[in-house]
Amino acid sequence: MSADVLIRPAVALAGEEIGEGPGQGMRNDHGKSEAEIKLEIGDWLSGLGLRIFDERPNPGRPSWGLFTVGEVDRNKRPDLIVQGNLAAKGILKREAYVAVEIKRGYKHQDILDGFDAVLEYFSDYLFGAEYQVGGYTIDLAAFVLATYFSREGFLFAEEGKFEPHGIVRGPWDAYPMTFTISRLLWRQRDNLVKRFRTLLGIPKIDRRCHSPLKMERSIPHIGVLVQDPAKAGRILLMLSEHPYHWHLEGSERQVFEDDPVEP
Repeated sequence: MSADVLIRPAVALAGEEIGEGPGQGMRNDHGKSEAEIKLEIGDWLSGLGLRIFDERPNPGRPSWGLFTVGEVDRNKRPDLIVQGNLAAKGILKREAYVAVEIKRGYKHQDILDGFDAVLEYFSDYLFGAEYQVGGYTIDLAAFVLATYFSREGFLFAEEGKFEPHGIVRGPWDAYPMTFTISRLLWRQRDNLVKRFRTLLGIPKIDRRCHSPLKMERSIPHIGVLVQDPAKAGRILLMLSEHPYHWHLEGSERQVFEDDPVEP
């Protein structure tokens, strides 16, 4: 048994239902491959003061570190790990690690594939996937989805036709698909955690899973990563953790009026 026990029912709304394959690594009609977009997003985040860790050695980015994933059957992992300060009103989480799955964002299918991937990585983490940086195990604060268009404040190319103000009523302005995908991810996270806790109560479940099932570490949150539509130059994470509207910032960051007061 693996994380597929949890994830397969949870992602039924994604690409396999409509018969389209993910096409990972393929060059799309718009000229940008997923690998190229990954580098551009990594450079963007690095330029905003975040530390970047790649899934494989990257000679073209010598300042980027390397992360590894163990204790998981599937040979899949997020594109990048980024490290920075997670900030919301009255809250500051220093040097938090966030896993980032990057998709192109030109097609609806790109968003669905990214949705699937984030939930898969989250489920693997529940089942004991171990992330390491520099030989040390790290705890992840969140798994998030980003695309080529994250730098413009949204995930899907067609969202650029909309003016976000007033479309989504809530504590912040957001583009419609980006807001909807984030809320769906939050709901699926809740469902997966409930299923996992149910599995913990099944007798001899450790034997079936070939490894102990324990909740010894904090459960990460999930969501999306975009530039804040209201504050250019700030990275917005729409996460499943209250107050849902977080900023990811480097250690050398600009001070804003709504920043939390640091002790």
